[in-house]
Amino acid sequence: MEENNYTLEQMRADYQQLKERLENQEIINDALMRETMGGKVRSMRGTVGWSIGCAVFVFLTAPVIFHYNPVVHASWAFTIATMLLMAFCIFLDWKFNHKVQGTDLSNCDMLTFSKHVREMKANYAGWIKWAFIIIVFWAGWLIAEVLLNVEEKKLAIPMVVGLLFGLIVGGIIGYSMDRKIIRTCSEIINQIEN
Repeated sequence: MEENNYTLEQMRADYQQLKERLENQEIINDALMRETMGGKVRSMRGTVGWSIGCAVFVFLTAPVIFHYNPVVHASWAFTIATMLLMAFCIFLDWKFNHKVQGTDLSNCDMLTFSKHVREMKANYAGWIKWAFIIIVFWAGWLIAEVLLNVEEKKLAIPMVVGLLFGLIVGGIIGYSMDRKIIRTCSEIINQIEN
């Protein structure tokens, strides 16, 4: 009988040790997951920073590039519309990111954070669709501005080709930045759910 008591006590002690190890393992896994997610959020912050930097550059240089450029000589309406578009893009980057970027990952509720990341992912995916429509409209307007306002008609075609090339390169870079953010959001969501 004494042997059974000893075994029961030993089992209780072993169970308590195992329980403490599992709790410690969960804490370590949670801390590691939060640290990894922090790196992913910082990565997205860098991508968004580049996007905002490009938009600010276009916003500030639009009058020189489009209106005061003697070859393009675009109207003020086009130039201001371009500046407003860049301001709108900066606003959207802030709007899409502020909940995720403002979260303190060291002690946040993971389900709420996951919800914010899902919302951010959906916003960027939806924006990509609208951005293509806006880019086509903006490019058409720019081509019309160049063709109507260029003083030397021989320069119009090379200028349009150069502008379209720049637009395509910029569009590819912007699209890849948005896709990177969407991909990172998917990685964070998968990490939280698994």
